[in-house]
Amino acid sequence: MSLLRRTTTRLRHWLLCSLVICLVPLRAAVAGESLIVLSDFSPSYNQVLSAIREHSVHPIRVLTLDQFKTDDSRAPVILAVGTRACERMLERYHPDSSLICSFLPSATFDQLKRKLLPKGSYASVSAIYIDQPLARQIRLARLVKPAAAILGTALGSNSLNMRDGLEQGAQAEAFELSLVELTRQDNPVERLTPVVEGSDLFLVVPDSSVFNRAISKWLLYLSLRHKVPVIGFSASYTEAGAAASVHSSAAQIGRQSAEWLNLLQNGGSLPSASFPRYFDVSVNPVAVRTLDIEPLSAEWLQEKLARTEADG
Repeated sequence: MSLLRRTTTRLRHWLLCSLVICLVPLRAAVAGESLIVLSDFSPSYNQVLSAIREHSVHPIRVLTLDQFKTDDSRAPVILAVGTRACERMLERYHPDSSLICSFLPSATFDQLKRKLLPKGSYASVSAIYIDQPLARQIRLARLVKPAAAILGTALGSNSLNMRDGLEQGAQAEAFELSLVELTRQDNPVERLTPVVEGSDLFLVVPDSSVFNRAISKWLLYLSLRHKVPVIGFSASYTEAGAAASVHSSAAQIGRQSAEWLNLLQNGGSLPSASFPRYFDVSVNPVAVRTLDIEPLSAEWLQEKLARTEADG
């Protein structure tokens, strides 16, 4: 029996050692794995994910919010795609993790961060916004109408924090800024009409408290009537009648997200919260002709903006 026990013990020891040896390469294979948490499997989030898969050089693991478990919050690198995923990850944020929120508005991220994270714990949390930097939009306005003097715009309750950025951007491009702040009690048509009529260009900021579908249609009609080009922030705005817009696709946001994941997994530092690096410009040729401005090439405008930012 003693010999049998010794043989059994040796066999167990051998099996344990063999198991450890076998597990080593498995652990190494996932050492650089990033956790991707999607708000859901909507088409736009899937486009972000497809671009991440295309450009990532390290393994990724993908979950939706309903698949996420508490232990997942301890993953070394987490990318939350969309507002709901970002909110959940901030609620369960673990300081040993690097968290990137992607594909959400800058104002939303700032609000969530202030609400859910204690002060001083932001070092390992960052974001890639979906909206464009105001300076980029304002530079596009200058390219669309080089001789313009007055840039009109409006802010609502969701965008009041953009005022300083608008003023700085307008000054940098030698615009006089005509800005109106709207409250929910205001009649947008009454407040916006004199601003549009007195401007050479009108810049639309992404704020649903001001520019809902009805007001946007009215604004575009008024701009064509008074020959005031509108600068938008989406391809839809251009299709609806804006002279030009600058915007980033889900695939472009996904590409930048993958680049950040690669950087972290290669030992780099987490970048600061950022507006999209990659972007497109769209032009409505019918609106351009109606507005009597020089013909515009979307490719030339995009290249000009990209070169200016690279040089700056």
